Amino acid sequence: MKFIKLLLILAFLFTACNKDQKEIVVEDNTTVLDSLKITKKDISRLNYKDIGLDSKTNNVIADWQPYLNVANGVEKIKTPDFSFFNSDTDMFISTLRDLEETIPQEVNTNPIKSRILVLKTMLFKFQEIESLKTSTKKEKLTAIKQVFIAMSNLNLQINKKVEKDSQTIIKPY
Repeated sequence: MKFIKLLLILAFLFTACNKDQKEIVVEDNTTVLDSLKITKKDISRLNYKDIGLDSKTNNVIADWQPYLNVANGVEKIKTPDFSFFNSDTDMFISTLRDLEETIPQEVNTNPIKSRILVLKTMLFKFQEIESLKTSTKKEKLTAIKQVFIAMSNLNLQINKKVEKDSQTIIKPY
């Protein structure tokens, strides 16, 4: 009889100890999930040169709606709002296709086309990393930085083209 009581007490202690361990594991998992969340502060720590468009380029890109949509989507990343990438995949893909196909004639050059292709690639890469559940915070931040750099390089190239076109160079005879 004493043996059965001792056995019941030991069984009770082992089950009580296991419950405490399970609770600790659950708490650890929630802190890991919280550490994967990207905040505005994380994005502001990214080191890159943010190049915007000059005022001279407003006339050139005012009617280029796909560029404006992509620029707004990239700007929303800074808040961090990823709805441009996650909400409607077909719309996202068609916007990027339109971006490439509807380049205004004033800026339709090979360097700008290549910057658009790089931006398109980085946007697709970010969308894929964002949609994966196994992506780490570091991977997401690296992809965000690449999108920002690609957008800045496109803006720089557009600024260069518009600036060069606005110069009047007198050639000697």
